[in-house]
Amino acid sequence: MWLSRRKGGTRSEADEVERRSREFVEGLGLPEVDSVLDLVPFMEDRLGRTIRLMPFVSDPADPDSLDSSAPCGLWLATGDTDYVFYDTAISRAHAEIIVGHEFGHMLGRHRGGAAVDAGSLGGLITDIDPATVQLVLGRTRYHEPEEFEAEMLGSLLQEHVSASRPQGIREADPIARTLLR
Repeated sequence: MWLSRRKGGTRSEADEVERRSREFVEGLGLPEVDSVLDLVPFMEDRLGRTIRLMPFVSDPADPDSLDSSAPCGLWLATGDTDYVFYDTAISRAHAEIIVGHEFGHMLGRHRGGAAVDAGSLGGLITDIDPATVQLVLGRTRYHEPEEFEAEMLGSLLQEHVSASRPQGIREADPIARTLLR
C-alpha cells in the first residue's frame, strides 16, 4: 500500500480514501450488472467518451505473443476514445479486477505522471497511431496515491457487481466471497 511507504502515511489516511471512494461510488447510481465489463455503457454515458475493451492473451510460450514487458492492464486515451487493455490468459475474476482498476483511473480522472512511450508497451498497441495517444496508464504497484485510489474504486465497482447478483451466485463467486466477508 502506498501509504505505508510515504513519510507520515497512516492507516487513517487509507481509511479516509476508502470512505471518500465509497461515498463517490454510492453516488454514481450504478446499474445492476453481472460483470464489471458490463459497465461500459454506463462509463461511456458518465464520461461522454467511447470506451473499447481490448482483451489480449499473453502466452510466454508463444514467440508471437506479447513480450514480458506488456502490462496486465492498461488505459490508453486518444482524443475521443478510451481503450482498456486487459489480459485474458488469467482468470475471469482477475481480468475483471484489472478492468475495474482501469475504470477507477477513469472515474478518478487520473492523468498519471510522466508520459509513457506507446512504442514501449511490449507490443500491446499495434493498431493505434502513437501520435493520437494522449494518456497511457498501466496497472502497476501502488506506490502512488492515484494507483491506490484506482484499486479502491475498482474494488468497490466489483463489490457493486457482486451485490447485484442473486444470493446463490454471490456465494459461488470467489470475488464476492473475498470482498463481502
